[in-house]
Amino acid sequence: MIINVLKIGYKKMNYLKIKFLYICWRIMCWFAAKTKIKGEFKAKDFFNSVGVNSYVPSYSTRKVWSDRIKKVTVPAISGYVFFELNKLNFDILNNNPFTKNIVRDISGQPAIIKESEIQILKNQLNGSNINSAYNYKTGQKIKIQSGPFLFKKGTINKISYNKITITLESINLNLVLNKSSVVAA
Repeated sequence: MIINVLKIGYKKMNYLKIKFLYICWRIMCWFAAKTKIKGEFKAKDFFNSVGVNSYVPSYSTRKVWSDRIKKVTVPAISGYVFFELNKLNFDILNNNPFTKNIVRDISGQPAIIKESEIQILKNQLNGSNINSAYNYKTGQKIKIQSGPFLFKKGTINKISYNKITITLESINLNLVLNKSSVVAA
């Protein structure tokens, strides 16, 4: 009985390997690797120098020290670098001195990240592709769905790409909110 279970497990494992190789055989696949501490951009630069397309989701912020203020680029997902290969080559991954290991899925195979997921990540960090379910208009009545002013009603004064300036009628206060935090009243 134990031998049969081992054979079934072995067949399942081979099936997963074949499925993994088939998915990545013809097209480029995105993978993720864990990096050493503060090594995201260095790992990305190493992959780019070898000719591998890589991506580190990042954003710019201002850091404040006691003697200066500086604008720096910070990784949005610390500890990870994304790279694109048609077949996973562990030699490239192991030669990168700034990566630790590959991210794996539940079955133990290297996790394959879809191109659409990487594109959504890039779009969200660039501030584009933020869609709202409603087309708001100036003067429209809305209700706040989150935050300290939950369920308060107001009127839209100004609309930008992903922000709305509203006036709360009850306390005559102007607020700037994300479009996602309000609904039409």
